[in-house]
Amino acid sequence: GESGAGKTESTKLIMQYLAAVNKSPSNLITEQILEASPLLESFGNAKTVRNNNSSRFGKYLEIHFKDGVITGAKTTDYLLEKSRIVTQASDERNYHVFYELLVGLTETEKEKYGLQSAEKYFYLNQGGSYLIEAKDDSEDFRSLLSAMQVLGFTSEEQDTIFRILAAVLHIGNVYFHRKQMKHGQEGVEIGSDAEIRWASHLLQLSVEGILRALTTKTTDTTKDSVITPLNIDQALDARDAVAKALYSTLFSWLVQRVNQIVYKEKKQTSIAILDIFGFENFRENSFEQLCINYANETFQMFFNKHVFKLEQQEYAKEKIEWQAISYPDNQPVINLISKKPVGIFPLLDDESNFPKATDVSFLEKCHYNHALSELYSRPRMSSMEFGVQHYAGQVWYSVDGFLDKNRDTFRADVMDLLISSKISMIASMFLDLRKTKEAAKTINKSNGRFVTMKPRTPTVAARFHDSLHSLLETMV
Repeated sequence: GESGAGKTESTKLIMQYLAAVNKSPSNLITEQILEASPLLESFGNAKTVRNNNSSRFGKYLEIHFKDGVITGAKTTDYLLEKSRIVTQASDERNYHVFYELLVGLTETEKEKYGLQSAEKYFYLNQGGSYLIEAKDDSEDFRSLLSAMQVLGFTSEEQDTIFRILAAVLHIGNVYFHRKQMKHGQEGVEIGSDAEIRWASHLLQLSVEGILRALTTKTTDTTKDSVITPLNIDQALDARDAVAKALYSTLFSWLVQRVNQIVYKEKKQTSIAILDIFGFENFRENSFEQLCINYANETFQMFFNKHVFKLEQQEYAKEKIEWQAISYPDNQPVINLISKKPVGIFPLLDDESNFPKATDVSFLEKCHYNHALSELYSRPRMSSMEFGVQHYAGQVWYSVDGFLDKNRDTFRADVMDLLISSKISMIASMFLDLRKTKEAAKTINKSNGRFVTMKPRTPTVAARFHDSLHSLLETMV
């Protein structure tokens, strides 16, 4: 179903039903599974133009049971929309949790985290929308706190979560001035000391470390490391990258934390519920919409295959008299997007690995390779977009920012900075992230004797494609 069709609400009703028919004498585990939903919803849902409570991540929830008793659950999350953390379209909001926090904390607590009201924050005021009709943020903040309590979060964990959220807002308000460096290079200086001091205090990082991360970049060469100043656009990107890393790593940590509590590793019978982002077509569609719509396209095919194709084969085998139902086959669109070597994703990955490539060179390759496809459209004017004819209609994608979003590079020096936090929970979150990234790199190494290229971190499109396919295997 498209965005706003009712998938998230149906998921909640199914969950409540399963909890109601659960034969377990003690209901703690069931209550914990149910409470994980409002928790992840606060952090992973947001208001879009179409939908006041749009899931901006995919969630696959397996509920394990034995003899009619719910024994545990496991949540897998997919592709949290990172761009929303730092920018929103007009009439949209950032993730719910920011607004809930700002309305729900007491004045004393707000002082502790240095927080003010939502319109004061650049990461919250770009959409100009702060309140949602029929959603009471302060009530939802209380539900969030009670969910954390039921799930057994310690007061330190809760404090650290709020520190990270507050730090993201402070970092978003850091601004820069251009500054001429020696040798005519352009650099920046920071114009907002207070925000840097707050971020340093909340995350327990050194002020110098944060300043360095936002104004310079360090490149390691064979002999030593070279430090180059960032220009103003690069500095703004560096700032946003830190905010995105903090929030998305916190989100993954929450999913893991919930699993630690409710997932018991014994393989048992399970009922699985998939609640995933709906098909989207906005005025401006970017890389996120292409991923979301590709996922929807893939589920549409899965659904057709299981509901029509395989069922009808079964009828034919049993020689049941039957009027065959025809249904559209959307494999060609899936091939257009993901088939190697010249699908849109493979072309994007090639360009992302090529240092001199740009969004324009990527678009030209798409036009060149798909000129003859009736599912692909070029714009009439030479604007920076391409169109795809999806099963649910045609969508135009603006390629601006595609390469950066796909590379999603997280600088090693910034990673080291976050690992140096004196708060052990933050340090270990980023240590785990580094391990995952390094593991992803080593898989790509060839086992021959010659490795001519240094292994690359898999791109967002490649990781998304792989996780989508492992999800489909599980579903089959």
